[in-house]
Amino acid sequence: MTRTPRGQAPDVGVPAELADRMTVAEQHDWLTSFLRRHPVSRRSARRGGAGVLAATGLAAAPWTLAACATAAQAPVAVVGRHLAYGADPQRQMALAGELTAPPPGPVVVDLGRDGGFGTTLPVDVRRLVSRVPQDDGAIRGSEQFFVHALADGLAPGERYRYRFRLPDGTTTPEADFVTAPGPGATAPWSFTAFADQGVDTVPPSGEEGYTNDYEPDDTRRTMTPSTSMVDRIARQRPAFHLLAGDICYADPSGEGLPERRAGSGFDSFDPTVWTTYFGLIERSAASTPWMFATGNHDMEALYDDNRAGGASHGYGGHAARLDLPRTGPSACPSVYTFRHGTVGVISLDANDLSTEIPTNAGYSGGAQTAWLRQTLTALRADAGVDWIVVFFHHCAFATSKSHASDAGVRAAVAPLFDEFSVDLALQGHNHQYERTNPIRRGRSVVQAPDGATVRPETDGTTYVCVGSGGRPRYSWLPGVTDRYRGNPGPDSGVTVASYLALGEDAQQPDEVDWSQARYLDYAYVTVDVVPAPAGGGETTLTVRATTDTGTEIDRVTLSRRT
Repeated sequence: MTRTPRGQAPDVGVPAELADRMTVAEQHDWLTSFLRRHPVSRRSARRGGAGVLAATGLAAAPWTLAACATAAQAPVAVVGRHLAYGADPQRQMALAGELTAPPPGPVVVDLGRDGGFGTTLPVDVRRLVSRVPQDDGAIRGSEQFFVHALADGLAPGERYRYRFRLPDGTTTPEADFVTAPGPGATAPWSFTAFADQGVDTVPPSGEEGYTNDYEPDDTRRTMTPSTSMVDRIARQRPAFHLLAGDICYADPSGEGLPERRAGSGFDSFDPTVWTTYFGLIERSAASTPWMFATGNHDMEALYDDNRAGGASHGYGGHAARLDLPRTGPSACPSVYTFRHGTVGVISLDANDLSTEIPTNAGYSGGAQTAWLRQTLTALRADAGVDWIVVFFHHCAFATSKSHASDAGVRAAVAPLFDEFSVDLALQGHNHQYERTNPIRRGRSVVQAPDGATVRPETDGTTYVCVGSGGRPRYSWLPGVTDRYRGNPGPDSGVTVASYLALGEDAQQPDEVDWSQARYLDYAYVTVDVVPAPAGGGETTLTVRATTDTGTEIDRVTLSRRT
């Protein structure tokens, strides 16, 4: 397929079909060139007032002068608080939020234990300016301010209290968090996961592949699945939550650039969606670390990315909004690892590996897969690590009419997962829940129906698609049906129609024997970890799928002997 030559910024009237095939770096070059020719003042850039609008309930009609005039009268506050582990979850926690306006002085964090605040942490304020070209040649702008603090030197397995304090002395509500346990801890614990969340909005009517119409007798789900998911995670309060890409959908295109309208503008990207999203998850994320991987809707060509060796790969905005452990390759800000108890967790960036959506494919130059091998080697050599869990966006193994399995992702990760006996792979991208039998060399090793127990070291890796986190649901291919507790469907021993995505428009039929559980609605997984007793013995990971209405529909237990 024809691409715009790298480094050559297309004219504003470049055909949409050509723009959609540009890499993220090429898209960023185009946007940079366009904005140089159409400068916008700082005053104009602030007309969006993204943070202020959301905080005052005006985000539903953003970017208007009338809304900003009202929002400008609001007091400065910190909204959308969210936590993330640092490189060492036993001793580090990153605390973040968004300011509704520029602060008139320093912001700090008060941190303490046992009913008091004995420590004051400095806060880094990161300014993010968004300038989005419009169909009519105008530029829509916003200016956001994100606050970040790192709590370091903490004690393992301990509870801490914190609050943000503004220059006028006002504070956010108090929240608390718990650090990861120290070596030798044997108490059971849990974490949760899903992907493809968004903010309870639906795509334009008639968009292919989506079926999100709510019928009065459709009691399988709620009308606001994204919100319902957060409510359940907040009540459950896991040790941490994993989100396997496609976080808030500020970029609705999924191609790394805002959708093109009438061949002249990039007008669909909306940074205020991030403000709404952080407000949505705050009731969980203010106390539970939310750890993100990046999906295709998380590539934002609007922003420069200084961590990518001079080229932009769509992650510059995340540097202002998110704090993720910096334990991966320097060019891959969403690739990292951390350890919680006896579980080693790895986040991968499937955008670097995908053949289906090649907008960012190969940007790491092989650094990610080399790092993955090194990290898996180190985790398997660590006597304190019993389990390896990897999460990423595009599926290596899944069935769906919309995306199914990505050939590039499968080729990159599956052989390594086989070699190092990875226990559990959590995926997104396909808007449904699906669990495989344990897989080795692309085939089922054993059948693992609901309630089964498997041994990963001999049976293989269990792949779970949890793209069922809130976005409009997809559909199965003809002849494929739901199969979950209470709805047994066809036997999983028969082959199921699927395909491998070989490129943007190329698919290879893939008759698979590994699709075990399938649910075409909203669900998240809880992973219950039971460490081995002191001195060794049996340890388990139990993977439970629960719907947004609270019904458990699937369960499998992974077991290892230490």
